[in-house]
Amino acid sequence: MALARKIRARYELSRLPILILSEGRLPEDAAAAFRAGANDIMAKPYDAEELKARVGTLLALRRSVRGLVRTETAFLQAQIKPHFLFNALNTIMTVCRMDPSQAEALLLELSRYLRASFDFDNLKQQVSLGKELELVRSYLAIEQARFGDRLHVVYEIDAGLSSALPPLTIQPLVENAVRHGVMKKPEGGTVRISVKRDGDGCEVTVADDGVGIPAHALATIGERRETGGVGLANIGQRLKLLYSADLHVESWPGEGSRVGFRIPGGGLDESDTD
Repeated sequence: MALARKIRARYELSRLPILILSEGRLPEDAAAAFRAGANDIMAKPYDAEELKARVGTLLALRRSVRGLVRTETAFLQAQIKPHFLFNALNTIMTVCRMDPSQAEALLLELSRYLRASFDFDNLKQQVSLGKELELVRSYLAIEQARFGDRLHVVYEIDAGLSSALPPLTIQPLVENAVRHGVMKKPEGGTVRISVKRDGDGCEVTVADDGVGIPAHALATIGERRETGGVGLANIGQRLKLLYSADLHVESWPGEGSRVGFRIPGGGLDESDTD
């Protein structure tokens, strides 16, 4: 039971199922096993076919949960925000009168953003860091054309990183920093995107100097389901499911926020690719 508690402290039920083989069928044994974090329990004498069936069921549950999370991610991202699209097109039309070449560049960025939004790769468990950052840059190019000097962006990306990460993890964090952080200030502000090598993994941080998050909202921010896009709850759920990693959110009212996570090994283990 002690081993089960240690495993469960690191891995959630859906990521690493635990089947405990018990010496007897006492009710208190089963209760203790489930309290320790077991998904299932079998008592002696063991039947080989039943054991195989129970293990198969637990593995199928694991795959099913992962599939649901990936589908939710792709579905949420496919819900194009009407306000973003409307504002992007308005910005491009305005730029077109003054600088046709810039308007052409913005149309290219918008097409990249829309293509990524409907990309079937969003059903995959991981994509390359380069692909995720390409989506970030397309989004920010449009927003910078819209907001001008009110929106500043700083990239701090370690050279040579070839990490893999869950799709749609960095871009939604950047979008939150823009929409709910710096653009809530009349003068705007700066969004800082950092991807740093950290031992055998990488540390991803998105920080802003916007309005910050009130303390009462910060306490439940990872639990709220946002509409029209991929929210922090979905990102945190995928990080926990795939890596047993936490999404760290810090904020200081009036000063800004910082959201980050660490990916061990720069990506998924081979055992996590199914």
